[in-house]
Amino acid sequence: MRQGALPAGLLAAGLVLTGCGASPTAGTAGSAPEKNPYAPYESLTGSKRTDKLLADARSEGGTLDLYTSNTDIQDLVDAFQKAYPGIKVHAFRANSETVLQRAIQENDANKPQNDVMDTNDLELRALDSQHLLHAYKGPAEAGLKDAAKNLGGWTAERFNAFVVGWNTNQVKKGEEPTDFADFADPKWKGKLSVEVGDWDWYASMHTYLTEEKGMSGAQADALFKKIASNVKVVKGHTVQGELLSAGQFAVALSVYSHTVDKAAKKGAPVAWRPAVEPVILRPNGVALMARARHPAAALLWTDWVLGPGQKVIAESLRIPAAKSVPGYTDPIPPGTKTYSLSKTAETDTKKWNTAYDALLRGVPAAG
Repeated sequence: MRQGALPAGLLAAGLVLTGCGASPTAGTAGSAPEKNPYAPYESLTGSKRTDKLLADARSEGGTLDLYTSNTDIQDLVDAFQKAYPGIKVHAFRANSETVLQRAIQENDANKPQNDVMDTNDLELRALDSQHLLHAYKGPAEAGLKDAAKNLGGWTAERFNAFVVGWNTNQVKKGEEPTDFADFADPKWKGKLSVEVGDWDWYASMHTYLTEEKGMSGAQADALFKKIASNVKVVKGHTVQGELLSAGQFAVALSVYSHTVDKAAKKGAPVAWRPAVEPVILRPNGVALMARARHPAAALLWTDWVLGPGQKVIAESLRIPAAKSVPGYTDPIPPGTKTYSLSKTAETDTKKWNTAYDALLRGVPAAG
């Protein structure tokens, strides 16, 4: 989740370089390149690579320091430590803007503390533009979807899907929403929810409406203004899912698919299929820190999470980055229109953040 001013400031500070395809360089912004800590392993493959990484990771102290906004990180940590019992993972988990701020501040103070970053795409692009990441070029790349690769200094490990979810006690079978524009109807007054930090979702939906549906910018603005008059604002996607399950509102316009699926699996009266199109896909990624204190452990983790760890991601009801995961079925129904996070959200962060904030001014909070 992102919360307004911090993302606008930190993200806008450095997305131009990544938007132009700049290649990350080890070292802090403006500093001379440092020695590549991953160089000894880049030509290795197979068991030779894994054995060398594991041996060196133990020599480093058997520790990996991970910063993440992933709410399911413990599933990955437990499975990794089971695969490599000699390596202890210390995971600091917070919202995405907090882990971004922490990493930048530590590197600015010349005291980097984490080896790996696991968070949302826009925060990773900001770190990349500050030359704080080292691009992963390992054997696991071959098994990934094209959309997960060649992103600069980071690699997608999973995709979050923004979907329209609803409470099935309030939206009966056969009455499910089918068109996003229908949420402008006054009948939805007070029954809809959006998340306060989802300006990137807003940017993507707005761009979809203008580029794919033929609306003018003014028409899209007018539609969102009508929809905003019907919504309540929630802070945090986890809270949004809980309130949806509790019936505090009928529909969440920007909830994650895995949040709804997990709640439904536990018996909550929620659903998101058949999907209201489009489903907005946002890559969430893993990145090697350019100044990692434990580079062998960092690379061992990244090889694993982009390889065998993809099964764990799928079991968490996430959408994995791998082309194929044994036993996995894509939660997005075949034929459903999907739309990737808008490129304009990557380069015009301040514009969209400001516009979304203005749209929600005066909108009541849920709960």
